[in-house]
Amino acid sequence: MQRTTDNIYFQMIMGMSGAAILVVSFILFSIRNQNRLLRQRQQFQQAEIAHQKELLRAVIESQEAERKRIGQDLHDDVGTSLSGLRLLIEMFKPLQKDQHYTDFLRSSKTTIDKIVKDVRHISHNLSPATLGYYGLAAAINEHSDIINQSGKLTIEVQNRAEAALEQLNITVATALYRVLEELLNNTIKHSGASRAAIVFAASSEQITIEYKDNGKGLPISADTGRKGMGMQNIESRLLNINATFVLSTQPGQGFGIGITYPLN
Repeated sequence: MQRTTDNIYFQMIMGMSGAAILVVSFILFSIRNQNRLLRQRQQFQQAEIAHQKELLRAVIESQEAERKRIGQDLHDDVGTSLSGLRLLIEMFKPLQKDQHYTDFLRSSKTTIDKIVKDVRHISHNLSPATLGYYGLAAAINEHSDIINQSGKLTIEVQNRAEAALEQLNITVATALYRVLEELLNNTIKHSGASRAAIVFAASSEQITIEYKDNGKGLPISADTGRKGMGMQNIESRLLNINATFVLSTQPGQGFGIGITYPLN
């Protein structure tokens, strides 16, 4: 009788142990499957992000190539034609002095000179040659000087990252130039600011760019600047080069943005 009871207990213990093993195995199998699915989902998301970035890179590069082509055509073809027209007007002279002709000559030359200047300015904005030849800092300084001369805005540029900026490849330099160009345009059009400052700094790991104006500013929100300040364009260009940014703006206290580009 005792032996029968012991056998029953033994079978119960073995049955419970087997059930426990099955439950634990099922739990481990479920966890393993969940981890595998999670890894697959993460890999899919990473592949999707990489694909979107590749498409974005291709779009931006095609835009820059088209800008460069149009800028060169404006500078070489239109600019040259206008200069030739100016020379032709100067060469044509009436047989007798005519005040009307003198006024026409002066007016025509003034108009042509203005058009040539505007064409050069548009050509520079489309594809700044300084950026390719002398780098980001020189291009920003040149663009700032043009704006300063217009009287629309006073811009101060501080470069504390000269060596790091000189090492940037043309893709990164172009992206950062376009971002700063967009910020300056937004300041002129929307902020009512009289002054703006751009500060470049660098460490062994990153380049930082601080942009600030003394305009009317904006309330911080998830949609700050998206509708009127071209932030989508700025986000796209920074995403394409793996750079990040942080906004700093309040009503009446100006607009600011800090940009970080990792050097590694």
